[in-house]
Order: sequence, then structure tokens, then C-alpha cells
Amino acid sequence: MKALYETRGFIVAVEVFYLLVLFALALIYLTNLGGAYHLSLPTSLGPLPVGVPWFGALGAVIISLSGAFDHRLDWDPSWNLWHLTRPLIGISLAIISWLTFQAGILAVGSTASAPAVNSTSAASQVTAPTNLLFYLIAFVVGYREAVFRELIKRVADVILYPGDGAPAASPAVPVISALNPTNGRTAGGDVVTITGSGLAGTTAVKFGANQASSVQVQSDAQIAATTPPGALGTVRLTVTTNAGSVTGGTFTYGA
Repeated sequence: MKALYETRGFIVAVEVFYLLVLFALALIYLTNLGGAYHLSLPTSLGPLPVGVPWFGALGAVIISLSGAFDHRLDWDPSWNLWHLTRPLIGISLAIISWLTFQAGILAVGSTASAPAVNSTSAASQVTAPTNLLFYLIAFVVGYREAVFRELIKRVADVILYPGDGAPAASPAVPVISALNPTNGRTAGGDVVTITGSGLAGTTAVKFGANQASSVQVQSDAQIAATTPPGALGTVRLTVTTNAGSVTGGTFTYGA
């Protein structure tokens, strides 16, 4: 029996709690609700707009909730700590993206300026919120942090390994094209042939949350995995190589 902290429901509950905390902070910031308790939030942390880390955390929480529902049939508890720290990762990468964008602006010597407002009608006009682009970038980075980390890695490679000193090309990310057969016994022991690409460096295969009993790499385009015991139902397959992991294809136990 799994411990509570290993379950998908626990992660969903924690992510909902994170979401409620973020909404509470936004409510305090946007209204005078905290005034009665002498509680107020700053508009910036030095030059950093306070909305940048908030939107980064929001993107991270939403993608974690999406993952919890997308993988309801093949939840892997080994990722639980990753989900628990997602808001902190989203905040950190949002700040990095803001610094990167600011550095780009400063490099070309441009600065943001407020639009001119007619003094006779200023009282009747609504000022547009500032930093909207920064907030959008922060949210996207928090939501798709893996893509942003890969972008940082590529930029770092260009800076640290210019010209002929570039490191060797990374192994291709694995791709799952087909499974044969696509069903088997709940007791396990069925050999499933997995075809695709980038499979030569396969280190592990999972049927849902369970590791395959054995894995045989036949070529870069084909591997064979022996199914572990499983419950009645359909699970998704995950292949892990030195280049990363990919989930794809379904296998049905008891069909």
C-alpha cells in the first residue's frame, strides 16, 4: 500500500493549496484587504516587478496540476518531489528569464517610457498596467520550464564552447512509434517489441509505474521489454535513455 505522500491525490491537494496561496497574495496585493491587519505587499523587489515571480509560480502550479490529471492512469510517484518544488523552480526560472530579457533591452540601449497623457483628461483616463510582457514571459517560462532550461543549455553551449570547441551532439531523444503486442496477461511475462528511434541507449522501460522485468536493446529503432505484473486496465509506456524519457503508446493488461 502506498504512503499518502506517494499518491496522485496528495500532489493534487498540495498544488491546489499552492494555487489558493497565490490567489490570496494576489487579492491582498490588488485590494486593501490586508490594510486592516497592517499587511501589504511591495510592488517590486528592488528593480524586479513583484508580479514576475508570482506568474512564474502560477505557471508551474498549473502545469503540475495538468500533469496530475494527464497521468491519472500511469502516475509515477518518483516525480512527487519534483511536483512539490515546482513553484520554487517556476519562480527561479521566471526571474532568470526577466534578467535575460532586461539584459537584451539594455544591450540595444532602449528603455521603457510612459505614454504622454493630456493633463486636462488625465483624471478620466485609465492607465494601462505596466510589465505585462514580463508577466506573460514569466508565466510561460513557469509553465514550460523544461523548454526554457533546454534553451539556457543551448545558449550556454554557444558561450562556453564557441566554434570548433563545441561539445559533441547530444544523443537523440527517444521516440516511441509502435508496440507489438499491445495487450497481455496481468501476471506479466509477455515480451513487447517497441519500435521507434533513439532507443539504442535505453536504460529502463516502465509499464505505467512498474519497471519492465527485462529490457533488450536490439537496435536504435527497436527494443524488447518483458512486462511486469499489472492490474486490469490500460497503462502508458515510458522509455528512458541517456538523452531523457518519453511516454507514449498504451498497453492493456487482461485484454
